[in-house]
Amino acid sequence: MRHKTAAILSAVLIAVTIGMFGVEAAVRATLLPSLRQGLASPMPAHEKILVHAFLFCGIWKWIFAFLALPTVVVLFTAAAFTSDSKVGEEAMPTSTPPDRPLALWNPKAAAYWSLLFTPAFGAFLHAQNADVMGRVKEARANRVWFYISIAYVGLAFVSIFIPIPEGLVGLTSIGVLFGWYLSLATKQVKYVKAVWRDGYERRQWKEPLFIAFGCLIGISIVFAVAEDLVIGS
Repeated sequence: MRHKTAAILSAVLIAVTIGMFGVEAAVRATLLPSLRQGLASPMPAHEKILVHAFLFCGIWKWIFAFLALPTVVVLFTAAAFTSDSKVGEEAMPTSTPPDRPLALWNPKAAAYWSLLFTPAFGAFLHAQNADVMGRVKEARANRVWFYISIAYVGLAFVSIFIPIPEGLVGLTSIGVLFGWYLSLATKQVKYVKAVWRDGYERRQWKEPLFIAFGCLIGISIVFAVAEDLVIGS
């Protein structure tokens, strides 16, 4: 996939998402006066179309909104790795392994820990590994996923205060997790296994796990307080 193709598909997806919000708002503004006066019976054909458009956009707008961002990231991540004419070389060592083993976090373990700590945890550590191995594109792509994961934590917090269909936040978080795992995590796991096998130095997990548990507890407290405030109000 070329970057131009990814950009076009992303633009279409974002336009459709924004259009759904716009259509719902426009139909609401058009039908609201009629609803106050009472709809005619039988309902005119154009009003039926407007009602169906309103209901469709009302149901799907949040789904598109939550899936648009990770989809865009997946498209550009795929473009970053497939647009290069030397795609096959991505799976090979970028240089001769040094005499001293590289210090890496186990990429597979980082991916598994992401089930608890969100893809932000795994993407951050995979970016660090990619930097050490000199895989610049992979490091950059993982950092994008890190920020996307942080953004979704923020959206989950916002969902406490605004009406979003039940389960949608959880569904999209699963989508973000699998999107990162399938597009980047598996690539690094396979690369490290093929190139380094067990010949790399294992970095200690104490510090990242300590920080991750601290963040998880802090976020849980903030979410609990916010939910109590909403229920109390």
